[in-house]
Amino acid sequence: MINQPAKPLRTVFYFRDFRLLLAAQLFIGFTQPMMFITQSWYISQSAPENFSAMFLGIAAAFRGLVFLSYIVIAGTLVDRFPRRTVMRANQGVTLLLIILVSAVLYLFESAQPTLFRLFATILLFGSFGIVLAQDQPNKVALIRNSVNSQYSAIAISLFFAAMSFGALASGPVAGWLIEHHSYTLAYLFSGFGPAVGLVVALSIRTGRKAADTQSTGVSLSENIFEGIRILKQHEILRLTLALNWISIALGSGVMGQLIAIWVDEMLGFSAFDWGIMIVSWNVGATLSTLALANQGHKFRRGRTLILAVAILGLSIFFYSWSRTLIFVFSFNLACGASLMAINALSSSIVQSVVDNRVLGRINSFIFMSQGFMQVGALFLGFFATMLGLQTVFSAVGFFIFLAACFVLIRRPLIRTFI
Repeated sequence: MINQPAKPLRTVFYFRDFRLLLAAQLFIGFTQPMMFITQSWYISQSAPENFSAMFLGIAAAFRGLVFLSYIVIAGTLVDRFPRRTVMRANQGVTLLLIILVSAVLYLFESAQPTLFRLFATILLFGSFGIVLAQDQPNKVALIRNSVNSQYSAIAISLFFAAMSFGALASGPVAGWLIEHHSYTLAYLFSGFGPAVGLVVALSIRTGRKAADTQSTGVSLSENIFEGIRILKQHEILRLTLALNWISIALGSGVMGQLIAIWVDEMLGFSAFDWGIMIVSWNVGATLSTLALANQGHKFRRGRTLILAVAILGLSIFFYSWSRTLIFVFSFNLACGASLMAINALSSSIVQSVVDNRVLGRINSFIFMSQGFMQVGALFLGFFATMLGLQTVFSAVGFFIFLAACFVLIRRPLIRTFI
């Protein structure tokens, strides 16, 4: 058996702080997608006719640039300062930003859409790049700290499973609130997750001390370069990084950033219909991460990661040619399953290779794919406008599949990694 846990799966639930962090992620997994669904649908409906894809790309690119400009610094802060303190500050700022943006949406909703108002909301939406950059590497590091090391792979899979399970209802609820009430209410409701996260951050004991106690004795840039040196020392980290970046940046670029315009123009869905489709995505994501938590120790993580990337590529390709609902929902489910498995497996591999004191920095490199996804959406949106959505979706899926085949054939280190 590979990476066999000492006790059954339920053992991880004996750890109090892990239970609290999992509960927080369940609520945040429910509300955070609502925020991005509301942002995407607002931009799609407010943009000039035939330019929705371009403006969605602009919004995603700006948020991605903000994210990328801060993510490595954010990961360094995760190691330099107590992770519990970082979580408290981040959840509090997120809640305040949601209230601020909701107030602006309330002022804009009753007025006629203009390019000024559209760009103003895009700038406000982009501010969330900072809090997301701080949130992701910190939570993954806290999950590792909250359990004994032999359970870290199971814990991280359950963490992503909670995120996916929480998101099951976010699509329909966001769509219903937008259609029957307002963008303001849908956006304000998303603040419930950070509020719960703040309460949990005030309650946990994990992360009371800085992971890297020596990091404050040197400059922030030296901390960052230490993380880069660790990447250079471990080929498995670089290969994991490459697979994660390619699959998340491109796969989520089309299935996450451009999907609002796809379901509107190609499938003729309403906001509520889109919300229902998102359920199938999160069903797949929940099932795949639960399977990894329960049975993942039986398989080589490197080979499973490559398989997940290949499935993602094929699923996007066949999704792009599907118009019948059963196939649309089935391939969407497969996309959700494979993409969340890629996130969980990438984080698990990183945790098994690097020391806890630099985990925040290495996690930040992994999560850079989220920023590349959003910046890349600008170019994908441009090509979609020029070449058509069908061509872009199909090409992205085929390229991701080819990348998985190349790594499988030419890079034996990762396919044999346990």
